[in-house]
Amino acid sequence: MPHHHRREFKMGTLVDTLSDIGVDENEFINLNYQDSAQVWHITDNYIAEALVETATASRLAELLVRKDLTVLSRWDENILVEMRANGLLNAYERDDSFESYLTQTIQEEAYEYDLLSVATEKYDYKRGVCEVTANLKIPVKEVLALGDEADSVFLGWNISVRTKAGLLTLE
Repeated sequence: MPHHHRREFKMGTLVDTLSDIGVDENEFINLNYQDSAQVWHITDNYIAEALVETATASRLAELLVRKDLTVLSRWDENILVEMRANGLLNAYERDDSFESYLTQTIQEEAYEYDLLSVATEKYDYKRGVCEVTANLKIPVKEVLALGDEADSVFLGWNISVRTKAGLLTLE
């Protein structure tokens, strides 16, 4: 049974922490971001509403627009490459903000293309909460290359990384 270690890290030290614990730069860090919205689950469009009301799509888009990061899904697919292959970037007009275009596209297509996970907890016959989650992987070497900027780039994301000792969660 692998051990699960937790380690607090202070701002300005994500890269230091990864270096300190000797994470192989050919490994990946796992990123998890979750936001939730109160919903009326009796409506047909409550998932679409939750995708717009939560920050998860825009947080994913923030990472996807960075040319210095390779953002993979939990199935090891390059999310931007997959979106392009599925024609999801075809309507992008060069004069628009790519980040807002991506945010909107993810909000509209997340469910069909499994870009985000959506789980609904029903409180009663009509009310509930929808949790919208992004699970990503990014190469450790790209995170290390960000230096001090890494902390602001990944602010709000839960980060875990595989080490010789097991899965380490950085908080």
